[in-house]
Amino acid sequence: MKRRYVVLSLAAVLALALTVPAFGGPTNIVSALTKVKKTANKALKQAQAASAAAAAAQSTASAAGSSADAAGKAAKSAQTTANEGVTLAKAAQTTANSALSTANSAKTDAAGAKATADAAAAAAAAAQATADSKFGQVVTVTGPASALNKSNGLSFAECPAGSSLTGGGYRTSGGGVSETVPFWNGPYGNAWLADMEGIGGEAAATWSVVGLAQCAKP
Repeated sequence: MKRRYVVLSLAAVLALALTVPAFGGPTNIVSALTKVKKTANKALKQAQAASAAAAAAQSTASAAGSSADAAGKAAKSAQTTANEGVTLAKAAQTTANSALSTANSAKTDAAGAKATADAAAAAAAAAQATADSKFGQVVTVTGPASALNKSNGLSFAECPAGSSLTGGGYRTSGGGVSETVPFWNGPYGNAWLADMEGIGGEAAATWSVVGLAQCAKP
């Protein structure tokens, strides 16, 4: 652009030189050349300023373009990160929904188990009520103690009339009871029979057994 203005200036000077006779002599030629030179210099300065401004604008535009490219890359990276976040959020939602479904199923199972347990408790209470209505007072009947000996002992505990045998057992006492074993310990009709035997063979053994019967009255 600078070279263009210089060419234009020289062309103007040449044109003025060719028209010198019209101005009336050498004095007018010098004056005209001076004015032309000043105009050319001014035009040159303006051209230089315009060129500098254009260069600055180009630099600013280049910087803006670089910033725009960087911003575009950052936006693209942010979009990728956002997409990954959405994917993770969807996966977490799916997991949460599955956990909620499992919890609801467990809650339903627990409710069913509670209902079953409540029904069983009600049945047990009804059975207990039935048993209580069938059996009133339960008493323990003690049979006579067997004779003191070292080999065997027998005690028979019978429930009184009007009552029913529901269980029983025995009780031993005296010396050498640690060396005795039951030969029979169980129901016998409406009574409880306790038959014990000595296994130690101690000559001084002095133990005895007492039969016990659990009898229920209606």
